[in-house]
Amino acid sequence: MHRKLRISEYDPLLHKLAGLFRAWAVKMLSYAGRVQLLSLVVNGMLIKFIGDSGPRDIRVPLSASVRDVTNETGWRLPQPRSDSALALHIHLTTVDLPLQDHTADTFHWVVESKECKGFSSSRTCEALRPRAQVKDWARSVWFSRAIPRQAFIMWLANLNRLPTKVRLASWGLNIQTACCFCNTHDETRDHLFLECSYSTALWLRIFARLDPNRTAFLSWEELLSWIRFSTASAPSTIMKLATQSMIYIWRQRNSAVHLIGFSPQQTTFATIDRDIRNAISARRHRRKFTTLMQLWIR
Repeated sequence: MHRKLRISEYDPLLHKLAGLFRAWAVKMLSYAGRVQLLSLVVNGMLIKFIGDSGPRDIRVPLSASVRDVTNETGWRLPQPRSDSALALHIHLTTVDLPLQDHTADTFHWVVESKECKGFSSSRTCEALRPRAQVKDWARSVWFSRAIPRQAFIMWLANLNRLPTKVRLASWGLNIQTACCFCNTHDETRDHLFLECSYSTALWLRIFARLDPNRTAFLSWEELLSWIRFSTASAPSTIMKLATQSMIYIWRQRNSAVHLIGFSPQQTTFATIDRDIRNAISARRHRRKFTTLMQLWIR
């Protein structure tokens, strides 16, 4: 059932929008506009502090501008004859007057006490957003040569934020928590990517190319440690690419849960191999990628 909104329901929104418009308008005012704004403020304060007869009591017409009641030394107002007029005088001493000269207005964009040469969106964003200490795993997840979709899944997996079946069940969903690949253990992050027979077979194929003496990982921390370890035969860059391509079997997991099933190990590894080859080929002219293809296909 639908009805028209009452004024009381959308009036707060209108007031908020009006406040924003006023704020934006003040920022865009020229020198003359600011003088007129100050004039309105002065008249408004006269009525606020002294009442409707305030402008008449201190002999300032409503049409007066700031120039009419100021000079080089400050405000030109008659001596106060009431406590409210005295309070107004005291308040006006806190109001900065516009400059007396007619130089053009200028603006300066300052970020963290440093003046920018014009507006800088990047520096402004850096100043506004909260900053935290860089995590020790950051370079293992986010690096300039990463495949964005794979890096994103790697980031979620590293934080253990992927919606595995065990996590979904912990949220109250009435589902079976068995791993969709082996159907024998609960589907947790570590089991899905490190312990399951399906993922273990894929890791063995990767180890055969990059680290033949490597055995299966016992924990996620051990995986991150392996990524950071770089050798001449297995630079860290190719190990990161291989790891993130491997973690991207999350796509096969989703296919098994939501679609028609998952691909055989041979097909999945062929996809991993193709992704790594494509990533290397696209960056083959960069210094860190000149020898990676030879190291991967040996």
